[in-house]
Amino acid sequence: MSCKIHAETIERQMERNWPAGIKKTKQRLDIYHILANASKPLTATEIYDKLNSQKDGTGYAFSTVYRCLQTFESAGILTKSTAVTNEDAMYELRLEQHRHYAICLKCKERFPLRTCFLGDLKKMLPANMEDFNITGHQLEIYGYCPKCQ
Repeated sequence: MSCKIHAETIERQMERNWPAGIKKTKQRLDIYHILANASKPLTATEIYDKLNSQKDGTGYAFSTVYRCLQTFESAGILTKSTAVTNEDAMYELRLEQHRHYAICLKCKERFPLRTCFLGDLKKMLPANMEDFNITGHQLEIYGYCPKCQ
């Protein structure tokens, strides 16, 4: 069951993040909502399965999901990553607050870290790279969750 306040928050977030020039088709809106409600990055297959399990009976082709994800990635509203533990790309909305994960090597579960502790990345660059334009970063920590130890 979805909370009305949460749904309104997603709608406001979508209005703020939606790139100019990208049409708001039903498919794109449905995929955006799935990503916005996700507590962790999802693979294209997971998004496809969630879309096709919705009660409205709308069937989506996998190619449609993939094209929408490519459009979102090109527009800069999602992050695509591939963990060492998984060959499938994972997708997550790019929001004001980014996330990093600890990943279990056995069950592949992703656990969000509480904070980004990388700090000011400009300070970590070599002296001859002061003009380097940092546009993002990723951090993944690997190990075994308590369930898999």
